[in-house]
Amino acid sequence: MSELSFCKSFLSALDARPAKLSSDHIADARQYPAQGAYTLPRLPHPPHPQRPNPKTSTDNGSTSTSSQTISITLKPMKPSTPTISLSSIDPAKTSVYDIKQQYATQASLSAAKIKVLYKKKPVTDSKTLLEVIGSDAGSEVEFGVMVMAGAALEGAASPAAGSTPVTSPPAVAPPTESEKGLASAGETIAGAASGTAGAGAESGKDIVATDEFWGDLKTFMLQRIKDADEGERLVGVFKEAWQQNK
Repeated sequence: MSELSFCKSFLSALDARPAKLSSDHIADARQYPAQGAYTLPRLPHPPHPQRPNPKTSTDNGSTSTSSQTISITLKPMKPSTPTISLSSIDPAKTSVYDIKQQYATQASLSAAKIKVLYKKKPVTDSKTLLEVIGSDAGSEVEFGVMVMAGAALEGAASPAAGSTPVTSPPAVAPPTESEKGLASAGETIAGAASGTAGAGAESGKDIVATDEFWGDLKTFMLQRIKDADEGERLVGVFKEAWQQNK
């Protein structure tokens, strides 16, 4: 069979079929056969789940709330600034900038001069703590704090400076001429006599008769001539002359 004969037979077979309905065809409902409407049967309702126990939900809620909060320790790299601990921090709602601001407020420092470190690496201020530490970091997390130069606020004293007051040493009086050994014998004797007279109101003869006077004279002679034997000899000469003329 050739192609032309096949096409003719195919078209003749199509012409024998009824004509197709047009797109705007309307059927008359009154010509439909009378029959009852068929409806699907209703399915049974599934069993309702049991209502949760209010106490159990409360306990679970408190447990989940407590597990979401963590304790943070802000430890500086240098001991000149304090270590600050923060408790009950929600890592999902707290950013790195928030803890940096709290540290700057409590330590009286400028937040712009502070860098927050986690595992010795700087972190971005815009990130939340949950993004930095992850969900398996535990309930206690330690962050490092790097304080740059010029972070101290004006008018705020550092903790180290406030805890240890600076005191000036007491003034030391310069040594007198008699202490240096430069005073004359008359000045030394007069000074000793005036001091003794002021203390006990004794007369000059009583002062010369004391062993303290001759001890001071011996010390003075030793300081002046730098010879112990000659000093003792001169003191003996003075004492012998005094005993003869008293």
